[in-house]
Parts: sequence; structure tokens; C-alpha cells
Amino acid sequence: MNYRHVALIAAGFYFWLWGCAIHGAEPPVVRLTRDGFLKQRPAWSPDGAWLAFTRHEGTSIFVFLRATEGGQEKRLTTRKEPECDASWSPDGKRLAFSFDKTVPNQGDMDVYTIGIDGDDMRPALVTEGKLSHEEWPAWSPDGQWLALTSTRDGNQEIYVVRPDGKDLRRVTNDPAIDAHPAWSPDSRQIVFATSRWGDLELAVVNVDGSGMLRLTKSAGLDDYPAWSPDGKEIAFTSNRDRNFEIYTCGVGNSDVTNRTNHPAIDNFAAWSPSGELTFVSNRDGGFDIYRLVTGAR
Repeated sequence: MNYRHVALIAAGFYFWLWGCAIHGAEPPVVRLTRDGFLKQRPAWSPDGAWLAFTRHEGTSIFVFLRATEGGQEKRLTTRKEPECDASWSPDGKRLAFSFDKTVPNQGDMDVYTIGIDGDDMRPALVTEGKLSHEEWPAWSPDGQWLALTSTRDGNQEIYVVRPDGKDLRRVTNDPAIDAHPAWSPDSRQIVFATSRWGDLELAVVNVDGSGMLRLTKSAGLDDYPAWSPDGKEIAFTSNRDRNFEIYTCGVGNSDVTNRTNHPAIDNFAAWSPSGELTFVSNRDGGFDIYRLVTGAR
């Protein structure tokens, strides 16, 4: 995650204080973690057996894997440098993730892929020359591409690259910030957050950069999109109602639904393979991961 976007979380505490009274009953949820440390970007393995997520614990930021059966956890790597935002390959054998190189250039983010056992780390997109941020990788459902953001050309834009680091292509080209790409199930389109209309809104674009379509329009921030497995909905974080909640919208229409409806901060929506929503929330004190019960709207 680009550290500029941590402000989204921090701002949520302010809106939480004066937005509690406007929300109704919460939908049924299942709490998956209980340590209370800040977490970001949960991601389900294609078979639903594992949940990857980033945990912030003190000064450490590492990627963890949680087993669906039994809830056992393990770190993805044994590295000491900060790492975050893992995304699964469609065959479930590898993950793409970003990490901060503390030597020689602290704050220089690279994207690598790695085996689920923590071995065989390979570069996907790394800094060449000047310092840049390569981050928020998203593996295409067909396995052919990684979508990610990079500042290598000066501004934060969306790019796609082969998982082996070849055939880098720039998708967006705008002075605004473009961030947090997510794929359509058919691997033909990418949804992302952008500031090109002022605050952060969601837009959809074809992989070749054509057909840009604005998806949301609100007075708040719309960010961290996730496309549903059936292709019909996009989940995202928004504070359009003065508190950060998980919303969904239809693809190609303006129908927006608040899916969490809770006075706490709800963030980082992710879909399970079966189509259930998972998200990070501080509704029980610390920031833990929850699963929305199927059918709860």
C-alpha cells in the first residue's frame, strides 16, 4: 500500500467519532482474527484454504497466511524488511507481494512473486535507476499478468507486467493519482481508484488503456475496489455517509449498497471464492478480519 493512502485509515477515526448515530443494525459477521493489530488487504487463495493478509505489529509489517481450517497462522517469508499486499496466482501456488528495501534505498518498493512455502522469490517489477514505488500487485484471473501501481515515470499510474517481469505496459496516463487496481474475472478490465475527478473515485479501464469509465461519484472517498467472482459487483471502501464502510456497486450502473452499516471503520474488502465478502474492521476494539455472512445485505 502506498503510504500516502494510510491517511484514508487515519481520517476514518475522525468520521467515526461523529458518524456513529446515523447507522442502523449491523449485518451478521464472523470474526476471523482476534489479535487486534492493524491489518490490510486480506486475500483468499483460489481454493479458499488460505487467507493472506498484512499485519502491522509495532514497527513490523509482514504478510501472514491463515488456514481456513483450524485458523493456524504462519508468516509468508522470514525477511526482516517490511512487506505487504499479497495477491494469489490463480493456481494458488504463488503470491505476488510488495516490500520495502531498507538497503540501499529505504522507501524503495519492489514487487516480487514467491511460492506459498516462502521459497523461490522472483522479481516481477523492481526499481531501475531512480527510487520508485512498485506496489499493490494484483494477479489476473487468467494468470498472464500482474496489475500494479508504479511511480517510475514520476506519477503514480497503473501498469501491467508479466509475472516474470517481462512486457511492462502502462495502462493509465494522467496527472492524478491512480491506485489499487483489481481485475475483472475475465481479465479484460481493471477497476482502480483515481483522484482525477477531485477526491478518490472508482474507474474501470480496458487492459490496453482504452474505454475509461467512471464508476462512482460521491462527496467522500471511494477506494480499494475488489471485483466479485461472478463479475456482477465491485466492493469498495467509502466514507460517503461520513464513516468508512464496505459498499458494493453494479458494474456499469450507479446502484450502490452499504454492505456493513456499522459505526466502526470497515476497510479493505475482499471476495472469497464462493462470493462472500471479507474485510478489516475495528468494531471490537482493534483491527481484525471479518467475514460477512452470505446473504447479509
